[in-house]
Amino acid sequence: MSVRPVSAPESAAPPCHGAVHRLPGGLTAEDCRDRLRRAAAARPGAAAGEAPRVWAEPVPGPSGGGLAARRREREIRTGIAPSASSPVRVTVLEYADGARDLVVVARADRVGRRGLDRIARTVLGGAAEGGAPDMPLGGAARANPGAAVPLPPRALPAPPHGGPDAGRLLTAALVLVLARTLGDRRPELDVTSASRSFSVPARGLDEDGPVAAFLDTASGSGAGPGAATGDPGLRVRLQLDPAPADGLLAYTPALCAEHALTLHARPDGLGGLVLHGWYRPEEFPAALADQLGGLLAAAARDLAGRAPGAPLAGVALLDAERRGEVLRLGGLGRTGPAPRLTLPELVRARAAEAPDAVALTDGDTRLTYRELVARAELTARGLRGRGVRPGDRVGVCLERSADLVVALLGVLVAGGAYVTLDPAYPAERLAHTAEDAGLGVVLVDDETAARNGPFTGRATVSPGTLRQEGADAPDGPAWPTDADAPAYVVYTSGSTGRPKGVVVPHRNVAALIATTRGDFAFGASDTWTWFHSAAFDFSVWEIWGALATGGRVVVVPYWTCRSPQDFRELLARERVTVLNQTPSAFARLVALEREEAVLHDVRLVILGGEPLDPARLVPWFDAHPETACRVVNMFGITETTVHVTARTVTRADALAGGRSVGRAVPGWSVRVVDGRGRPLPPGALGEIAVAGDGLALAYLGRPELTAQRFVTDPVDGTRLYLSGDLGLLRPDGELEHHGRIDSQVQLRGHRVELDEIRHVLLGHDAVRDAVVVVTPDRDDADGARLDAFVVLRSGGAPEVRRYAARVLPEYMVPWVAAVPEIPLTVNGKADAARLAALAAASGPDTPAPSVDGPGTTPPQESRATPSEDGDPGLDAVVLGAWRTVLGTAADAEEDFFDLGGNSLLALRVCHALREAGLAVAVKDVYQYRSAAGLTAEIRRRTPCPAVPGA
Repeated sequence: MSVRPVSAPESAAPPCHGAVHRLPGGLTAEDCRDRLRRAAAARPGAAAGEAPRVWAEPVPGPSGGGLAARRREREIRTGIAPSASSPVRVTVLEYADGARDLVVVARADRVGRRGLDRIARTVLGGAAEGGAPDMPLGGAARANPGAAVPLPPRALPAPPHGGPDAGRLLTAALVLVLARTLGDRRPELDVTSASRSFSVPARGLDEDGPVAAFLDTASGSGAGPGAATGDPGLRVRLQLDPAPADGLLAYTPALCAEHALTLHARPDGLGGLVLHGWYRPEEFPAALADQLGGLLAAAARDLAGRAPGAPLAGVALLDAERRGEVLRLGGLGRTGPAPRLTLPELVRARAAEAPDAVALTDGDTRLTYRELVARAELTARGLRGRGVRPGDRVGVCLERSADLVVALLGVLVAGGAYVTLDPAYPAERLAHTAEDAGLGVVLVDDETAARNGPFTGRATVSPGTLRQEGADAPDGPAWPTDADAPAYVVYTSGSTGRPKGVVVPHRNVAALIATTRGDFAFGASDTWTWFHSAAFDFSVWEIWGALATGGRVVVVPYWTCRSPQDFRELLARERVTVLNQTPSAFARLVALEREEAVLHDVRLVILGGEPLDPARLVPWFDAHPETACRVVNMFGITETTVHVTARTVTRADALAGGRSVGRAVPGWSVRVVDGRGRPLPPGALGEIAVAGDGLALAYLGRPELTAQRFVTDPVDGTRLYLSGDLGLLRPDGELEHHGRIDSQVQLRGHRVELDEIRHVLLGHDAVRDAVVVVTPDRDDADGARLDAFVVLRSGGAPEVRRYAARVLPEYMVPWVAAVPEIPLTVNGKADAARLAALAAASGPDTPAPSVDGPGTTPPQESRATPSEDGDPGLDAVVLGAWRTVLGTAADAEEDFFDLGGNSLLALRVCHALREAGLAVAVKDVYQYRSAAGLTAEIRRRTPCPAVPGA
């Protein structure tokens, strides 16, 4: 049934309800007027000459046609203006075939359901049963129609003999549907019947309790179905009629302002119910409204068939047929090409096709596919000589370079699984990862430093030494062919303070590349960038996506990644065609391209790693039309092999916004489940679960966590990964992403467990309590920072931050502020809202902000301390940029990172200094760390630097 929303009513228009009755043959509009006049005159105290009005309107079509249905719908949906002289409007619709319908519409606050029926009986029978109508019947002006959408009528069959009556069963089914699909909206159901009215909170159900108890409480005879607290959010109304009125064709209940959905049920004469309803699309999800009748029918049928003592949890909202439809909508059964190949086999196949094609570019270094394979073979021989055997895990802790790619491929050729360790990570974190992964051999850039560093006691070797050893080995290992074997282990943030290793087999990566290759047209003419850390699984896609399809990988140096200008220059110079970015990083390229577009070779941009705000792509489409460059947003998780869904983003999407991350790629599937793992219908918010070719093998050495997150659907046996992400499946099969369920956040492409940071902070002897929050940057959508509030036994916040920096990677190190106590909510939980407000109003210069209000501790004044033989103007410029970016009155000697600095803020310092005419790179901030140190370096490079304003 196709329905159209109607325009909004007058702001003060009261809610109306109405009924349509078929007039007996021969009864005309004039007859109706006469009967209403006589009824009005019979009322005690009726004014002389009072003449109620009946509107007569011809309809040029038969009574059973579409035009007649539309006219009835329009008439019954047309309200009554507040200024009207009567709360009732009566209309006779006269059809071309001679049939006539009586339409009675009334203000619900003046005329109830019984009154509406009495008016109809007065007209139909010539007299009102029980007396004359108890309301004025004068003419009524028309108001604008209400902003509501009708639901298709639904017949609910009679329940089994001896079970709950139809009205009680419908009420319980409605409570169950609302609780499971909209529980986060705190729904409450208001029920009105002929005998009573009551309200039921449709949330917090005791699903382990028996069905009989739920039927009692849901029908208003118990204490309530759950321990709901607080004011209701979404209000729904159900009106139960005791019996059908004579000649009634349709009844539309009043949709009151406080109700997002109004349902009306009337007996069908056979023990069942006919259900009608209206909903407000701005308040009640249209996707759920469209299938509400089916959900209620399934829930009522299942409730009626359950034994009274059976647990409520066993009642299903989706019958077997509908469940299958929903799962197929999410991609279940849509297979993709899943070649059972290893990554070395994929690369060797490309090398056989074009051995002299360039596979890898790293500055002036260019390796062909033949050379890449040869170096990887030598590396594998060297590893075998050091005792590495198939299935062993090998650590790779190298700076981003061609050697790192060679090393990864060499580990795989040797039959091992590589474990990537970013050299920028703190020594303690590297040591923990090496211990947790059981690494026997670690590839490093500097063997001497590694032996005295985080890998003490482990065999460490440089790529060059390994290749030399491999050249002396008599035979190389056989190339691996076990696609089920682990290819890599990537460590992700863990809520217990312990990072967890995700074990991914070769076949997963091969399937991902194969299933996307045709759609994205990957091939030998493509040039990809390798932008992301090898310890971030986006790099898996960047490196192997290119090499498995014959493309060229361009290594992006570490510091180039942190300078958008330098990165853009590299993209243009290398004529990159496939660009993979997090939305945060890409936003900086968009800002540059808005000024002047130079990236004309980029044909495909793939965004992933964090939520995308499509509106921020408008300037990119201005510079790069959709016909020249395709932009794809992909949602994925480390545990599901990089990507799960894909959606091409258009200019229209950028203008409209939205949360869709697209459909599952072939071979993958998604479903949205409730807290018990049951699939939810489209439109309902729940946890995103992923199935298919991308699921990881396990969490390394964490069987309990593996069993908790990688589960088997008890109905269809599908293996699922419970993501911890909130989402909903749309009726068109696209997935919407709505953030995290737990304390994990996405920050500039990294998934960060706030609980892991808190755990580390609590490990410091001086920290008694700690809370970590994410604070958005009001001036930069990508500038969110991590803020930690600690209660100290002794010491100061800078000391705690330095401690955290020795354990956590740089992107997880928070700004730290000391507070006397952690503010709590009335429920005794940390008051995240007050902390966020405190963080937003305070800066890194606030050593001990008050929990009673932000900004109570003013920053201390400080002065620049220029060198004796230097220009004090230069000192002031550098320190001024420092203070502006950090929001602090720090001294020139203070450490940038102790003050809360990070890579993003370092980039802002560079921007500020470049605008002042000073050439400074991000790596300079990292190397010299203080304003005084950076000033001295600028003087060393340029003995007489120009100072603005001098």
